[in-house]
Amino acid sequence: MKYSRGNNIKYRRKTGGGGDSLVIYEREHDWIMTPQHHHGLLSGHIARHWNPAYIKRTERWSEVIFAIFQHDRAWIDLDETPFWNDGTKEPYSFIDFPLIPKLTFYKKGIDEVERQSPYAGLLCSLHYVSFLVGSKEPAAMEFSRQEKARQHRLMEQLNLFEVHNKDLLKTHFLMVQFCDDLSLYLCIQEPGTPKAEEFPWFKNGFREIFPFTDGHKIIAEWLDSKQVSLRPFPLAFPAAVSIKVKEVMKADIHQWGIEKAYRDTDWKERTFTLK
Repeated sequence: MKYSRGNNIKYRRKTGGGGDSLVIYEREHDWIMTPQHHHGLLSGHIARHWNPAYIKRTERWSEVIFAIFQHDRAWIDLDETPFWNDGTKEPYSFIDFPLIPKLTFYKKGIDEVERQSPYAGLLCSLHYVSFLVGSKEPAAMEFSRQEKARQHRLMEQLNLFEVHNKDLLKTHFLMVQFCDDLSLYLCIQEPGTPKAEEFPWFKNGFREIFPFTDGHKIIAEWLDSKQVSLRPFPLAFPAAVSIKVKEVMKADIHQWGIEKAYRDTDWKERTFTLK
């Protein structure tokens, strides 16, 4: 299913699980493609600007930032070459990438992050398992079982079963999710999209509720193609963040195939101010 705008921009709806392959949206003559690791790095840059007043304890803060920066690192190699979906006649995106290879790369990424920081690995494991809640697919259920065993092992290793540590972990997990969602908001739609035409997941605010929001969702809204407002504001001050994307022409894909068209397209940098 697609969501269409009057200017021929189309958005693809999530059908299960995020965090895989390219972040993509369609315009009339091209596809805007953002590698997942670029999107992950953008998430990390957002987290770096978090308001210190909203940080309960700082002893694991560097590991939280590391988890947010690196949560999609497993896709670095895979996103070098986009995959074409013969069934839909479109590139595969993070929305419809096949489940079995997706889960393989989920595990690869968590393993890599855990080797650098067990706490960051735990956060990434929680993040990926959250995508699969309610799934009846045998592979998804087995992945979740294995990851919950990893989570239990890491929580024992890190002595996180005390209530105050579990509460802190929950807050850090919300941060991973929020920074991921806000980064996706910036990548998955045309800058400056009117509120009424935004990608449906985020139109009514982000799902994460923090103590400092008094029970309210954080609402994002494009002020123009360069500025996004956040209410309530979670950062320390207005912050400029950037992301590199490729605008891959449909004519080039038709003529040369998606691999060459993507490879030969130059990077373009988009910069946004969060305020």
